[in-house]
Amino acid sequence: MASFCDWLDARTDYRRYFAPIRNRGVVGGPSWWLTSGSLLLWLFVIELITGLALMASYSPSMASAWASVHFIDQTPGGAFLRGIHFYTSHALILAFLAHLIRVVLTAAFREPRELIWITGLLLIPLTIAWTVTGNPLSANVKGMAQIDVEGKIVASTPVIGPTIQRLLIGGNAPGNLTLTHLYFLHVGMMPVLVFLVLGLHITQVYRHAASISDDNDRNEQGNVQPYWPNQTFRNMIVLAFVLGVIAYLTWRFGAPLNAPADSSLTHTPRPEWYFRWLFELRRYLTGDWEFLATVILPTVVLAYFLLLPALDRALSRRLSAGLRILTVLIGAGVVGSLTWISFARDWEDKEYMASEQATRDLGARAKFLASRGGLPVEGAITLLRNDPKTQGPVLYRRHCAACHPHTNENGEGIVPQTASAPNLYSFGTFTWIEGVLDHEKFVSPQYFGKTKLVEGDMASKLKEMFEGAKDASQLKKQMAAAARALSAEAKLPSQAEADKRDTAQIAEGVKLIQGDLSCTECHKYGEEGELGSAPDLTGYGSREWLAGIISDPKHERFYPDDRNDRMPAFASDPQQPQQNVLSPRELDLLVSWLRGEWKEEPSATQ
Repeated sequence: MASFCDWLDARTDYRRYFAPIRNRGVVGGPSWWLTSGSLLLWLFVIELITGLALMASYSPSMASAWASVHFIDQTPGGAFLRGIHFYTSHALILAFLAHLIRVVLTAAFREPRELIWITGLLLIPLTIAWTVTGNPLSANVKGMAQIDVEGKIVASTPVIGPTIQRLLIGGNAPGNLTLTHLYFLHVGMMPVLVFLVLGLHITQVYRHAASISDDNDRNEQGNVQPYWPNQTFRNMIVLAFVLGVIAYLTWRFGAPLNAPADSSLTHTPRPEWYFRWLFELRRYLTGDWEFLATVILPTVVLAYFLLLPALDRALSRRLSAGLRILTVLIGAGVVGSLTWISFARDWEDKEYMASEQATRDLGARAKFLASRGGLPVEGAITLLRNDPKTQGPVLYRRHCAACHPHTNENGEGIVPQTASAPNLYSFGTFTWIEGVLDHEKFVSPQYFGKTKLVEGDMASKLKEMFEGAKDASQLKKQMAAAARALSAEAKLPSQAEADKRDTAQIAEGVKLIQGDLSCTECHKYGEEGELGSAPDLTGYGSREWLAGIISDPKHERFYPDDRNDRMPAFASDPQQPQQNVLSPRELDLLVSWLRGEWKEEPSATQ
């Protein structure tokens, strides 16, 4: 091995290049306190390597970015790689804070190390900018909302602000060029700038480090000990611990992937945790004063730290030590307090927490749809746009919830400000129809109690039947059989098993509707009865029936003429669908949601 090393050195002169590492010493001996710098360097390297690996499968466009990230997550190796990349970026920020505190408290910026200090300070905003440009690259709703807010903050900077905003996101707001710009910044410009400054930083570190060339020098200097292996060993122990935490977070939680970015999805944007203090500060400095929080204050803080070596030289040792301790205490106190207040306020904000949960649910739903049915060629954005479970509530709130509630037995769901029409939760099911055929429920606010039908023939007929019944229990059994028959007309997925099991009761209900209960005196049902006086019960609650009454409730099959109570037509002109309130796709989504027809995630026990 010695002969080989001599041969290699004769041809490459490698010993000269590695001499600074071999001869590096540490004043006062190895210390755990000195591991922060090495930790930062290795985290940079890990971030670069994992980022390069992810580039092999990532596609930077609004149509393909989310899909490519989801593709990466489909294999354990890809998901683990992305998780390491994600959590390492956060570990870098924390490591920088720890390193900054150490350098300030130990006055490691003193001459001749001023350039080490300056380049280190410059690395902090560069690293944060590097992280910021990477957050939205998965084209998720949270990341794109964040970069929009951050772009507006940048744009508030006088003169150069709008130009920097356009460089960052490709315009005044996120659009088609946003991911192209961010991808260039994240994998092109920012790594080059970071590693140029980092190279100068490391060069200065080795230039001004204590040096040990042999045992004699070691004895003469006394308090200088070899960096290798004692300090290196400590560095590796700390690095291994941090990587262990990162690996655990990756294995336990994975890197988050929210729903694909979509302007139709509501989201309350919040910055990452390292910007929370600034976000909170902006609450107190609004309007014309916001400039102080977003531009002036960060500039003043950076200038103060850059001038810290000069202040240290001008003060006595005792005053300098007091200033440095005070700087750390005030900085940590202010930033920590503002960060905590910001998070605490959100934890107490039920509306915001509900919004965050909804965003997480949408992300989980999008990933399930992509895994189950694949990704459409139109892009990941159509996953949720074509999903009844996602779009149904949106359409219902927009078009139906002004009158109709949609709440379960616990009152949870969509609650209008003034409910004036039947609650359509579980519409078409046996339970719902059984309530229609019960006089007390029919005239209650949950059904038709707030409509003009409460004074109509149906209410009168039910009242007459229940009040004049000789055998109330027998009448209830007959009504249950009729309800079972009508609910079978809907062919609901949730009742498929019950419909197969209860064929005898359904057949009995059909006979009762057409016979003893005299329903066909007003309603058409199969071949019995006529249209025009009451809603057609044939196919009651089916897709075709629901789509029909939503499209045109005044059609002769439903509530013609003055029998309709305020319900508008949402798609009455099939020849000119652009004139309708609901498009064919929206109508289909709303009907599917009301019927509970969507791809369902497997339960926890499956």
